[in-house]
Amino acid sequence: MKNTRIQKIGTIARATLQTLGYRFRKQLYYVAPEANWSIDWDAHYITNGVSEQFDLKAQVVSDPRWLVGQIVHYGSLWAFLGNLKGSQLRNNTNVVTVFHGNPDDKRLGFSEPFQKLMNHQASIHRLVVSNRIMAERFLGLGFAEERIVRVPLGVDLSIFRPGTMEERSALRQRLGIPEDAFCIGSFHKDGDGWEEGNSPKLVKGPDVLLKTIDKLRKKHNVHVLLTAPARGYVTKGLEEMGVSYTHRLVERYQDLASYYHALDAYVVPSREEGGPKGVLEALASGVPLVSTKVGLAPDIIEDGKNGLLSESEDASGLAKNLALVKEHPEKAERIAKAGLESIKPYDWMKIASMYYQKVYEGLR
Repeated sequence: MKNTRIQKIGTIARATLQTLGYRFRKQLYYVAPEANWSIDWDAHYITNGVSEQFDLKAQVVSDPRWLVGQIVHYGSLWAFLGNLKGSQLRNNTNVVTVFHGNPDDKRLGFSEPFQKLMNHQASIHRLVVSNRIMAERFLGLGFAEERIVRVPLGVDLSIFRPGTMEERSALRQRLGIPEDAFCIGSFHKDGDGWEEGNSPKLVKGPDVLLKTIDKLRKKHNVHVLLTAPARGYVTKGLEEMGVSYTHRLVERYQDLASYYHALDAYVVPSREEGGPKGVLEALASGVPLVSTKVGLAPDIIEDGKNGLLSESEDASGLAKNLALVKEHPEKAERIAKAGLESIKPYDWMKIASMYYQKVYEGLR
């Protein structure tokens, strides 16, 4: 209650001083749920990187309703839509990030949210997207071109790095992954909700993942390494196929880095993506990437050179590319090495600098 009173007093004081003609130096407030989700780590790296490199104070908040006269960056479409009723939209300079979504695909449930966003276009000073696909999609929807900014996601290269053979063997032993198994990683949440996740989140393509594994297992000894919550749909499918798997919940994001060291390949079977971060993390970890043409993948990957790409929902193509990694280790090694080179521009400090220069600097 005391904090609420302080926030209200602060809001009144700011509004009063602005009425009297005072000018405040804008600060950056990044709206994220502060629940240890992926968006929270975006917020962490962006605000820290901006504060360290530029003369702009930046911090993460979960509730923007008390802010007046500031740069407020809503870290997701849902963060923005959840605050539409607040007066802060007309009192602040608003930035909104939209990672993914295709309103034309009725299965994915983006039609209504995108329409709401477009209805409030006048309140959005910058719309940030992380990839070319989404930039073109919003242009097609009629969003003002001069307010669309494309800035990719980043990766912490001080944490995500290639593992040694010793680290690989030790981790596989600890996780119960056979040394002779072809270990495929899938580290993103792909079930609805935050419990078992028995209902598939179609945007992430868990059904495509299972079809891919089903095709691959007929020729190779496959083991699937899973992290993230809500993987029930996938684990049940793997059990029905008789495919061995390991599923671990990783509480600290930094701890995820070591799990890449157990992999022979990382797969992204999604229908829609903003990144995903797994694309960047796999490249940084020296793991061959096999992905559908979603999100950042086609922006970064040159098919056959630093990764392998398939069309969306093409389980046969994904299985073929995974088999290529297994059956041609020398080519897989070349792909992994090229991936390490291509990931260098995506370190979070460089991406935070891009955010300042392309998004925030012009809004101060």
